[in-house]
Amino acid sequence: MSALTVSNDGKELMAGTVGGKLYRVLTEDLSFLLHTDAHTGSINDLNFSPRRSDQFLSIDENGALKVWDLSEYKSVATCTTGRTNSGSSCCIALDDDTLITGWRDGFIRCYDRHN
Repeated sequence: MSALTVSNDGKELMAGTVGGKLYRVLTEDLSFLLHTDAHTGSINDLNFSPRRSDQFLSIDENGALKVWDLSEYKSVATCTTGRTNSGSSCCIALDDDTLITGWRDGFIRCYDRHN
């Protein structure tokens, strides 16, 4: 746990972790829900969807790729390579489902946002 705050009415806590997770916790029974997860490294690039102005893609130095939804103010998809690698660039293809990324190891990788 790295941060904790209580709502004005005292019914809810927001708890942030060093791993980039943000949880909503009900004080009545301590039930919780993952609200969103964030990057834990410096963001190297971001790109808005060519078809939607309410979504964008970001990539960080740890190799995490996230699709953000501005209407919900949270990340709605996360992809990683599974290895320690620094992402350098990203874009959303015209089909709005393919995420294209550039990496410091010289490779270009594509991801399907729904898998």
